[in-house]
Amino acid sequence: MKFALIYQNDTAAFLPELFLAISILVVLLYGSFLGVSAASLYTYLTPSMVRLTSTILFLSFFLVLNNPVESQTLWNAIFVTDNIGTWSKLIVFLGLLFCVSVSESYMFSARFRAYEFFVFIIGIGLSLCLLISSYDLLSIYLSMEFLSLIFYVLAAWKKNSYFSAEAGLKYFILGSIASIFFLFGASLIYFAMGTTNLGSLTLLTENLSTLSPFIYLGLVCVVSALLFKIGAAPYHMWIADVYEGAPTLVGFIFAVIPKFAFFVVILRLSFMSFWSFFPSLWENFFCMCGLFSLFVGCICGLGEIKIKRLLAFSSVGHVGFLCLGLASGNIEGIQAVLFYLLIYMLTAAFLWIYILYLDLSSTSGSALLTFSDSIGLIRANPLMGFGVALMIFSLAGIPPFGGFFAKLNIFVSLIDSSFFIVAIFVVITSVISAFYYIRLIKIFYFEKNKNWFFFTPLSKGAALVLVLSGLTIIFFMLSPNIFYLLTYKIGLGLMF
Repeated sequence: MKFALIYQNDTAAFLPELFLAISILVVLLYGSFLGVSAASLYTYLTPSMVRLTSTILFLSFFLVLNNPVESQTLWNAIFVTDNIGTWSKLIVFLGLLFCVSVSESYMFSARFRAYEFFVFIIGIGLSLCLLISSYDLLSIYLSMEFLSLIFYVLAAWKKNSYFSAEAGLKYFILGSIASIFFLFGASLIYFAMGTTNLGSLTLLTENLSTLSPFIYLGLVCVVSALLFKIGAAPYHMWIADVYEGAPTLVGFIFAVIPKFAFFVVILRLSFMSFWSFFPSLWENFFCMCGLFSLFVGCICGLGEIKIKRLLAFSSVGHVGFLCLGLASGNIEGIQAVLFYLLIYMLTAAFLWIYILYLDLSSTSGSALLTFSDSIGLIRANPLMGFGVALMIFSLAGIPPFGGFFAKLNIFVSLIDSSFFIVAIFVVITSVISAFYYIRLIKIFYFEKNKNWFFFTPLSKGAALVLVLSGLTIIFFMLSPNIFYLLTYKIGLGLMF
């Protein structure tokens, strides 16, 4: 009885995660029992699985939103619930709902009929919630591995595709190396400090006058493993091959959903637990990663002719912006990073839905979509082509779209921190990367297609996601304050 009373509050705060864990078993049983009859009767199981998964994600969203416990550590300080965690979980569930909304029509057309995919979707939600709430290096590692195991399977989902098998194998090998780095770094931190709890590490490092080199090496290994998972240079070697080789729906998940959660963990490590290391370690480390990512993103994208690989290198460049926002070391930098993540997620969702339907419309019979597959989009679907063009302008940072203000925030935070040379480099790389974005616009509007181009009609779910994300980015100027205030409030909750 006493045990139940002690952990009663922890259970109430952990209700969304418990609900998701039970939901995985429910969906697995539901699919297992109905799968046999569906196969024998040649019926289609996916619509009912989409409805069930969407309901579970909606209920999880509201459970997080109405969490009765505002801010405290849980389960012997292994997990924590706070303001940044709550908002990050809501954004993750929003991204997963986007994915489920567009999955039905894609899975029907691509003959992608395994109900286990929806089990993995809920598993991704659970693992990201655990990762966001993690308050110990061990719980961070276990949550990260839970997510990685799902991603390894999804990357190699197309069993008959050489490219999908290569993507899954490459991601598995490099991801395993990243996990080894994380464990090695965590063991070094434990060796030097005697604990892996982030709250305890905050107290221990607050007034340290002399720092052990083991802590420096351990932190570099831990954060390098986290940066690998989001594709920052020089840990980006897997990203283009995985985006290209994995099924397009899986590429959508990789590009849109996990980045927010991993940046929350990096923010917890750098701005909470090891804040005293900022001038000596974090400033230089994040600056180097950010500059290298920007350089790789703008140079490697110039010669690409495949759309998925182009978006992969574009993602590396955007992660470079985010790393530079972390390097500024102030509340404006945190706010700029969170704001950039939100705008990037909405823009990437729009563009990946376009790629999803371009994949279904492609007559070449190959999943390796090139720029030439886009020729004729303006004639076949002028409104969709115009929307994609505006999203590309937003990614390039052209005003007055949301992407411009996201980059402007990073730029202002760098100027406030007196990183003038870095800010000049950011502007130069942005101008260079704008070339390959504008080249796509040129192909849309000015290239002539000899054959008639048919663009697959959008489903209701895909149309809804496009409208929500597109209008938010395009008409950002009309009500920007809600995004600024939200990200600033989340940043303040992290700092204090």
